Amino acid sequence: MAEARDPDDDVDRTPTQAELDAEDLAELQRSSKDRDQANLYPTRQSDPGVAPRALLVHARVAWWGAAACGVIAVVYGFLNLGLITDLLRQRLLDGVASDPNNAAPEERVDSLAGFFPPFMLLMILVLLAIEYPLLVAAANHHSRNCRNFFLAAVIVNMLCIPIGSDLLFRYDEISSTMVVVSWLQFALLGLAGVISLRRVVDRWLPESSRMRPSKMLRGQ
Repeated sequence: MAEARDPDDDVDRTPTQAELDAEDLAELQRSSKDRDQANLYPTRQSDPGVAPRALLVHARVAWWGAAACGVIAVVYGFLNLGLITDLLRQRLLDGVASDPNNAAPEERVDSLAGFFPPFMLLMILVLLAIEYPLLVAAANHHSRNCRNFFLAAVIVNMLCIPIGSDLLFRYDEISSTMVVVSWLQFALLGLAGVISLRRVVDRWLPESSRMRPSKMLRGQ
């Protein structure tokens, strides 16, 4: 019959070098896994402090200027919607006559001329309604994602302005002031976007939490 082992013997026994090495290796593995997990999912700052003035004031002032230009364009556009529709229709018909292969089909000219002016005017308001809440949320909620979505909406808006300005206002019968207003909106939107990218804003916002595939694989 095997002799019972005294637990005190395990306490007094000096661990072997192999056991010490195994413990050290296990501790290193735990530390590495914890560090990788922290890098994948960085902790949010508990108190980031007040948002920088650039994000809280300057970017909003530039955006409000752009919004004012957008509202002016929308009001003017709807007040002169009939004229703009007729002018666009004539432009499309001229395109059919001069280059029928690259122009819209003649039977669709009326529908296109009736659809695009009000649609583009409404999209000005829609994009502005998307941008401002994102800009405010970036400052109020200390959110890098909201700032990035704001930038994306601004870029989309800026890409639409040259086309919209040309189709809506670039006619002899329309005041050239509206083209200037459109490009002023373009410049102010760009300024608001640039301000939101300033270094002081980037330092205040939390670290990017984008997923890193290589670290995810090592963590599995």
